Amino acid sequence: MFNSSSSTFLVIGIIASLALIILCAQQYFKTKKKFYPKRVITPYECRMYVRLKEAFPQYHVLAQVAFSALITSHNLKIRNKFNRKVTDFVLLNESLQVLVIIELDDPTHLYKVEEDKFRDHMLHEAGYRVLRYTEIPNVRQLHKDIL
Repeated sequence: MFNSSSSTFLVIGIIASLALIILCAQQYFKTKKKFYPKRVITPYECRMYVRLKEAFPQYHVLAQVAFSALITSHNLKIRNKFNRKVTDFVLLNESLQVLVIIELDDPTHLYKVEEDKFRDHMLHEAGYRVLRYTEIPNVRQLHKDIL
């Protein structure tokens, strides 16, 4: 059925195909990105950011602030409890002093009540005031709550 020359061509074809597959795979893994951009804040948080800027144009609004920028401890075990946590918003006055920390809780927070209490406890102990909102408040409500 196969003669020796057709068998040779078949083997060469298989080897060439495998070599091509290997080269393509190497190129794919070489050019495949390891890092991708990510939104800093969600669209819902964007709306809150805009509302905060509208309510307090004289103040600075920071988003996604690491707890480690706000609190510290001499105890490594305690620092490990907050070193990867972030707060949604921090409102700073003209002197760059923290006025309030604002958390915007979406429906996923329904199952994080205890975790949120612990987060708030850490921030309160450090001397911060924390406000939690489940919906974006209007400007009047923000003024009432913060000023």
